[in-house]
Amino acid sequence: MLRFLRQLRLKQISGKQFRRYFLYALGEVLLVVIGILLALQIDSWNNNRVLKKKELLYLKEIQVSLQDDLERIGNYIEFNHRKDSVIDRCLSKMLQSDSNLEIMYEITKNMPVLAEFTAFTQNRVAFDNMLSAENIDLISSDTLRTFISKYYAQENLLDGTQERVKELTRNFVDHITPLLMTRENIEQFRQTETDSISGSEIDFSSTRILYGDLFGMHRNIESHSLYLECYKTDVDIIIAHIEQFFNSKK
Repeated sequence: MLRFLRQLRLKQISGKQFRRYFLYALGEVLLVVIGILLALQIDSWNNNRVLKKKELLYLKEIQVSLQDDLERIGNYIEFNHRKDSVIDRCLSKMLQSDSNLEIMYEITKNMPVLAEFTAFTQNRVAFDNMLSAENIDLISSDTLRTFISKYYAQENLLDGTQERVKELTRNFVDHITPLLMTRENIEQFRQTETDSISGSEIDFSSTRILYGDLFGMHRNIESHSLYLECYKTDVDIIIAHIEQFFNSKK
């Protein structure tokens, strides 16, 4: 009888130890799981922090690029207005003046403007770097991402108009240069006497091809400026959205 009771007690003690061991093991497992979950959460926080930092860095670089675009667009629009005014003065002189020399001098003094044209191109470095790294989705604002993507999708929108203005400018220079090789201009620029034809003998007002070049430049410069104004509006909107995004993150 005593032997039986002793064996029963040993079984009870063994059961208690098993339960204690089980609870201890379970606690160890829970601690490991909690540790893993905390590590994953910390890693996720760090990863999100890195991604947010990259997002802000890309947007800052794009903002700088857009501000550069905005400045250059303003310069191009200002130059277009200046060139358009010069074309208008030359056309008025050709239509109204009875002096061939006056027409020649008006065109000659304005040649630096009449012969100049530079095409606008977007500063795409920051945006293209983001695309090449496949990080466009880092921009968390759907609205901002759409605005930026649409703006840079217009890369070739100006090509037709700009190429036409460039072509007309080149044609005008090719057509007018031989006519400006007069005695007065050569003597002024070369500081030497010549027996070339005088500008007074050249009837600029009846040279129809010059009218065509000047009128063509005038109309296409107007179109070019309108396109640039649209670009300017787009850039202003995007910069404002970027600033608003930055402010929301402070």
